[in-house]
Amino acid sequence: MRSSFYNRKHSLERLDYYYQVINTTVLSKQNAASGLIPASVAITTHGDYTDAWVRDNVYSIYCVYGLALAYRRVDDTTGRAFELEHAVIKLMRGLLFSMMRQAPKVEKFKKTQNIWDALHAKYKTETGATVVGDREWGHLQIDATSFFLVALADMTTSGLSIIYTQDEVDFIQNLVFYIERAYRTPDFGIWERGDKSNHGQPELNSSSIGMAYAALKAINGVNLFGARGSPSSVIYVLPDEMSRNKITLHSVLPRESNSKEVDGSVLSIIGFPAFAVEDPTLIELTRNDARTKLEGRYGWKRFLRDGHQTVVEDHSRLHYNESELKIFENIESEWPLFFTYMVLEGLFTGNMDQAEEYRKKLEFVTIDSALWDPENPRPPEDYKRDDVKRPSVLCRTASLDLSIAPPDLHIPLVPELYYVPRESIEAERANPHSQKRIPNDNTPLVWALSLYLLGNLIYENLLSPSEIDPRGRRFDVHGEKVDNVVQVVLLSENEELQKTLGRYGLETQSIDQISSSFTVLPPQALVEVYSALGKNSKLELSGRPDRPMGTLATSRLYRIEGHIYAFTPQFMDVQSFYLNSDPDYLVSTIENELSFTNANWVFPGRPTITIVLTNAMLGDINRKEIAPVDCNPHLANALLSADASKKNLLNFFMNLRSGECNGVRVRLSRLTETVNTSNIESLDFLISKPDVDWNLILSSNKSYHRHRDDRHRRLGFEESSNLSSPGGALTPRTPRRRSVFGGKLLGTPLDKLDGDSYFQDIASALEKINGEGLATASFRLKDHEVTPSSQESTRAIGSPVLSHLRVAANGAEDSPAETMAGSKLKKTADLEVDTNDADEEQGGVLLSLTLGDVSQFDEAVKSLEASVNLYDQIDLLQYLASCKPLDDYIADLDATIRNLLEEVYVKAKRLQYWSVVRQASGLLSKAMPTLTSNLTDLVIRKKQVSIGAGANEHLISTPQSPSALSKMIAQQCLDDVREGPVVQEILISLGNFIRTNPSMFDGILRLRTHFIIIALREEISRLNGYNEEEAIEHLMQLSPFELQSLLGTVMSGPSMCEDTTIVVRDKPGGFLLFSQEFDPNRQLSTEVPSLHLPHEKMTPRRDDKFVIRAQSGGFNDGNFARVEINGSNLAANTRGLHVFAIDRLEKIVLEHASFDTHISTDESVDLVRFIRSLASGLIVVVVSKDDFVEHLTKEAVEVLKSLGSQQIEQVQYRDSYVMIAENGGDRTVEAHKQANQGPTELLEVEFALLKKNDIAPHDINDTNIGHFCPSSDGRWLRRRKNDGALNRAPKHFFSHVWKVLDTCFGLQIGSHQLPRDPTVFEKTAEEFNFALAVEAFFGYFRDPAEKQVAVELMIQIYQMQKAKPKFVFIERNINIPEIMEWAIADFWQTWTEKNKETFAKSPIFANGFEYEAHKEMAHNLFYDLPLDGKESTSTYLSKSISNALHI
Repeated sequence: MRSSFYNRKHSLERLDYYYQVINTTVLSKQNAASGLIPASVAITTHGDYTDAWVRDNVYSIYCVYGLALAYRRVDDTTGRAFELEHAVIKLMRGLLFSMMRQAPKVEKFKKTQNIWDALHAKYKTETGATVVGDREWGHLQIDATSFFLVALADMTTSGLSIIYTQDEVDFIQNLVFYIERAYRTPDFGIWERGDKSNHGQPELNSSSIGMAYAALKAINGVNLFGARGSPSSVIYVLPDEMSRNKITLHSVLPRESNSKEVDGSVLSIIGFPAFAVEDPTLIELTRNDARTKLEGRYGWKRFLRDGHQTVVEDHSRLHYNESELKIFENIESEWPLFFTYMVLEGLFTGNMDQAEEYRKKLEFVTIDSALWDPENPRPPEDYKRDDVKRPSVLCRTASLDLSIAPPDLHIPLVPELYYVPRESIEAERANPHSQKRIPNDNTPLVWALSLYLLGNLIYENLLSPSEIDPRGRRFDVHGEKVDNVVQVVLLSENEELQKTLGRYGLETQSIDQISSSFTVLPPQALVEVYSALGKNSKLELSGRPDRPMGTLATSRLYRIEGHIYAFTPQFMDVQSFYLNSDPDYLVSTIENELSFTNANWVFPGRPTITIVLTNAMLGDINRKEIAPVDCNPHLANALLSADASKKNLLNFFMNLRSGECNGVRVRLSRLTETVNTSNIESLDFLISKPDVDWNLILSSNKSYHRHRDDRHRRLGFEESSNLSSPGGALTPRTPRRRSVFGGKLLGTPLDKLDGDSYFQDIASALEKINGEGLATASFRLKDHEVTPSSQESTRAIGSPVLSHLRVAANGAEDSPAETMAGSKLKKTADLEVDTNDADEEQGGVLLSLTLGDVSQFDEAVKSLEASVNLYDQIDLLQYLASCKPLDDYIADLDATIRNLLEEVYVKAKRLQYWSVVRQASGLLSKAMPTLTSNLTDLVIRKKQVSIGAGANEHLISTPQSPSALSKMIAQQCLDDVREGPVVQEILISLGNFIRTNPSMFDGILRLRTHFIIIALREEISRLNGYNEEEAIEHLMQLSPFELQSLLGTVMSGPSMCEDTTIVVRDKPGGFLLFSQEFDPNRQLSTEVPSLHLPHEKMTPRRDDKFVIRAQSGGFNDGNFARVEINGSNLAANTRGLHVFAIDRLEKIVLEHASFDTHISTDESVDLVRFIRSLASGLIVVVVSKDDFVEHLTKEAVEVLKSLGSQQIEQVQYRDSYVMIAENGGDRTVEAHKQANQGPTELLEVEFALLKKNDIAPHDINDTNIGHFCPSSDGRWLRRRKNDGALNRAPKHFFSHVWKVLDTCFGLQIGSHQLPRDPTVFEKTAEEFNFALAVEAFFGYFRDPAEKQVAVELMIQIYQMQKAKPKFVFIERNINIPEIMEWAIADFWQTWTEKNKETFAKSPIFANGFEYEAHKEMAHNLFYDLPLDGKESTSTYLSKSISNALHI
């Protein structure tokens, strides 16, 4: 039993004992010259163990290190403390020298992450030289290099001097760069063989990622020269690299890799030595999962089906054959090593019960050295008998030489592993853990013995955990989420903008006004600064690679020689893509980054995000300032339409003053105020770099926000200043050309434009807005015009029109489904071009163009010269680009094709013509700088991504370089050039979602962009009644934020089929419906808990009624606006009036708009227009927040009175006000409280839902037949389509499929099969590779809804088999589509029979009720059935399964 009583004499005796043991087993093997320790001196069938492995050496020396600290504690005078310490230093420096000889490999690997460029995993013991070639061993073992750094950090902190020179410091810094991307670098892992089939295939391993994270955390900030060092000897780690490794680790555990569902090596990650997991729940889950699946009497299996050193393994080859892994099941070797990890974890965490339990288990498996006979190994039970005889000769083997030990020394030997002898194999398979096992000849395993002895030293109080873990990493486990305050510094680029924002109540500093001791720089400057870190000309090391800085890195302040530098975040520095031109998207991005920063900030001080506001972003909010006085009114309307969303950006920044954003605590501060509370990192390491001119690096960027370099100008237009110039109403109000394919035209304020050159007016407007001159001569194309005939009704706004270059092979037009699916490259195109001379009756010039055919090149150029429509211009430019290179010069237009494309891109972006923007972006091959990092965010969380479709579909399972990813997208998106930018937007949005809301991806393994686009198209088509082509066109016109919001709705999954779901339109009169959490009008995506309404009365809710509850609190009375419908809280977080219009016809559909009538009368104008546009009969909820009367016009008051308000005229500044009314009706309820008198009373009103009229039999058609069947009004069909497109599967689905597959010959979909052999023989039930195989197999279903029903079918089969008391093997393939087809036919027959008399009068059944004739209708009705219940898919599927499989 452990004793806490200290006795010096006893301690010295025990230390002497351990010194003798360690000297005999470890130090005696240490090479006198190199300091390295061989794993053994044996050469066996399993390998040459005479070499020095990096990992084994560090583990082996840890007991020496522990004993040295123990001797230091007792103030040793025998010299042993000094001897032991320097034995440790000698080994660590020996490894360092070996690795430094390979410095060129480190330099190369930093850039390539190629497995052949890796540092070697083992070296020659005598010299430290390499022993095998780059391709002759699985050298890339990130955990080994990382463990070296962990030990280096701890040993240096404890006072050991291991690093002596600046060259060595620089090399260690480069090792940090070497491992910092472990989260995206597959390696060969701790067992050196890669995937478990031993085919040398590297994998992402949790043990490698965890050790890398531990190393980055441990080494960060360590001065390798100790107390005598300077800033130049400190090691720096960027926080974003730590964060990504941590996030990846937490998302992968308890799994080890794709092929290993669990591995004993995770013990080294959740406990000693890494302490890499900070979530106690995840630690417990990982430990329990590994213990349940791997633990035996003699140790733990390394992983399931591990054949290493089993007697049935073929030792003549390293790899395993197909289906061979199954023979190792239940007879895997058991390693006592893992017991030592469990003991150490218990000791370090204070869990003494665990430590005691596994010490007893170790006592059983250790062997007394006096009894060990390597020639005659026996089970450990035999060594515990009283009659056991000692061997006649002392052990003198490769692993242990007792001749150098004192004769009475008893060493507890820890074998490498215990294996099942050949004669016991079958008995062990039949009854696992029943047979005795024998230790192998590698006894003791020094790695395991070292950890065992270290545990003993701690257990006997000779050493404390704090001495081995001086940096306290074991205390990093957080039971609760850390609540940070994110500081936000808003700076105006000039005083004019500062004054403008001040008028709206937003206080900022201009850049010129900040203290001279501060400098604000772009993130690229920080990249350049860190490129000097670790730079060493002697070693030919270049320092940190040129990679973008993450948000966490720019959320610090930096100091050099007393001067403070702040860096703007990367997401505000996008200079080559159009996303930030949408202000709503920019708001969403900032929200995401605030949430991410809060969730991942674990450093001292508060994070500080510095944002520079520009005139292009916010300077034209006031309508009177948008355009020059002499600007024609039509242009003013155009600019108003484009800039309408900018108020959302301003409102967002103003709402930050509340101290809350998206559930994150924020604080608006001046830059000088943040110094005392921010995290400040030193850059003083630059001072000692003689080959780095740090002054030049920093000073060259000082004018970043004040003066732009001319090299960034294109077409004489300051594009970079406008790239962050968001604008535009949510649904594009874009003028369209007449189309030869017909279709609706979009209504727009530009429809009334006369023949004036409005882009010249835009030039004048932009000159005022941006403060930059715009040379109109730089525009080579004619100005955009819209003829009066193009005008449409207001309701047409947002309707699609087929505008882009339509093409078809062999003269036949492709369907958009094929176009977006990656069909053959389009060949011919018909295009009608509008010109100035074209009379409305005469039309334009009709061209039939063939992409790549230069015969009509000159005609196309002439048409382009004459064109007055942006859509015609971009289509013609696409044709020109297909004929000649982009840099080809066109003399008639005095510009290159590229310049002309840039011109159209800039114009379209300014006016928010998103279809044109995407088309131009695709032709120019523009790429979002953060695209690869967003893709990385997906794949590091084990989400595979595919681009393209069919045979051309490209699967991505590892991070990609920017060039490789851009090339991939370009190759897979050939049919519609706009698809490439849309794919980029989807990947970026998915990356943002998974960073801030990973639960959204539950059950999803593979994200197929092609099917996601189809899901988006289906959503648009379903809501608007569009055909596929119209829906695709509408999709292309969505703003980036609209597309992101629609994608979020598609991703919302289960909520789609709930009756209580509240759907929100994208904008007044919009055509998209979003889930509540993706309401584009919200400023906080999640309500603050304190703002929830009190619980409603517990009364049964009737299906034919709904309840609205609302309450308001003015600025001094809580400052809130609360609205709730049927228990669903609605977002109302901005200042001003919030108006909700509710449709009572069957579904509750909201139109939500907010009007900040405190800011300006323009908002009152919008309010009047909105309320007047509402249809009679709608329920209108008006609720105020903060203040709304400052600029509320008389006309606005009158329109509120028209709703029935009688108190609106009494409302004063910052009063509380709420109203619920029926538009055009006589039912109005309102409440008003003066300021400082508290919030209004809680209004609660119940309304009846309206019902559609009964359907007459002759009116029955495909769209309303669901009223006669147990359908879900499209909710379940919608969910199944979306979940199928996303490949979403329920929890435990894949393990259930494995069990079903193990009971039959295989699964079948048409001609495709997933056979039992070798699938279940090679892969285990929870193995990630098995899940991927099943997911790929189910990909043969082309209809997403059908695929989801197939998923339900497999779950149903599993549950029916599980319910059977006796196991029954199915002697056939399970034909999934066949069973589903029988179930659907049964459903159809049942319900046509029930409604036969009614259906007989319908024209759609004129030819009878046969299933084959109405198969498509039957499928859609079946797919809309609920999952469970009396009339559900489960009912019919279970019946079909019983008939087909006799279960």
